[in-house]
Amino acid sequence: RTLAAFLGAAGVLFLLGLEHRLPEISTIIGWMDHGTLALLWGMMIIVALLSRTGVFEWAAVRVFQASGANMWKLFWMLMIFDCILSAFLDNVTTMLLLSPVVISLCKAIDVQPKPMLISLALFGNIGGTATMMGTLPTSSSETPLSDYITFMDFLVILGPGVLIMFPFALAFARWYYGNEYFSTDISCDIDKLKANYPIREPRLLIKASAVLFACIVMFFLHPVTHLDPAYIACFGACLLLLLCGHHEFEYALEKVEWDSLLFFAGLFVFTEGVAELGLLGEIADLISKLIKSIPKDARQMSANIILHWVSACVSAFVDNIPFTTTMIPVIKRMTENVEGLKLEPLAWSLAFGADLGGMGTLIGASDNVVMAGIAQEAGYHVSFMEFFKIGWPMMCICASISCVYMIILESAGALG
Repeated sequence: RTLAAFLGAAGVLFLLGLEHRLPEISTIIGWMDHGTLALLWGMMIIVALLSRTGVFEWAAVRVFQASGANMWKLFWMLMIFDCILSAFLDNVTTMLLLSPVVISLCKAIDVQPKPMLISLALFGNIGGTATMMGTLPTSSSETPLSDYITFMDFLVILGPGVLIMFPFALAFARWYYGNEYFSTDISCDIDKLKANYPIREPRLLIKASAVLFACIVMFFLHPVTHLDPAYIACFGACLLLLLCGHHEFEYALEKVEWDSLLFFAGLFVFTEGVAELGLLGEIADLISKLIKSIPKDARQMSANIILHWVSACVSAFVDNIPFTTTMIPVIKRMTENVEGLKLEPLAWSLAFGADLGGMGTLIGASDNVVMAGIAQEAGYHVSFMEFFKIGWPMMCICASISCVYMIILESAGALG
């Protein structure tokens, strides 16, 4: 996966070189989203030290006990928690926190963890759509659109849409994995599991939990402080490393998913290089021309639908962060130059489409890639096609529901 990202980045840079437009090394490094990379690194350090304490296995046993040893109940409980957490943390952080718990849980009860992990990534994208801080694409759109759309606007407009699509997504996951998975007979001794998975290092747990709690509080306060989550994660990781001994320091660095960080670096260079070649700009220009050709009376509604579906489909194959960044100035320019268009409805269409489109493929959203890296580290390979077979239809279902939802709101004049 990492090699493929680097080869893709090299290919794009080669094409730019043929056009005599090869950028400086400093420019290429600037294409990498340092905020995302720093956030991932910091949270990986904190999660690695937490895992050393045995708290994930301990929590997994308690989650299993709460489910009453019922596989389907366990599944929907985890997905609801995943959605709620992803709405108020970014879903990459949520994936880093929940994936180790799910893997530990599935190992403890001898159940295949891949369906749970893939579903965590998918439902994390759904839950993260509800707020401005829930996913990286809407976080990246916060600054350019903050003059028009607030945190509460996101929650009020997108939140109900997420609540509507959640049961449909849950029903599809139930149908896709079927009774064979959810009717798995789980017979194990809870008391024995509790005895086998105790807290191993209480002092380290207190330190790591205090740092994690402080980071989460700061993440929640982001709409007030406007402090970049990357700074919070890095400061928290550095503080925790200072509080620990050299053994924990070495352990944390060994457990960082360096291949995932390198994959993201290559992917960011590839997608920004594609934008530099003009592909994303061509897509944006085609959307503008198509919308201009529509009669004025139907222009706003048609523009909402077109932008929604184009955003969803493109974001499934081109990382949704650079796509969102490219499209924001386009929709602002369209509202200034095309009569009959308002910015707010187009912003909702872009947010819904880009966030939900990330569910379509393994490379569509950052939390998908993080999930695959954590699964690989634990010995479970999640292939592109394995993710695509459930991710693409679920994306289509959720995008269809959100499209109808926005049509109703636009008809009622509630989109601005």
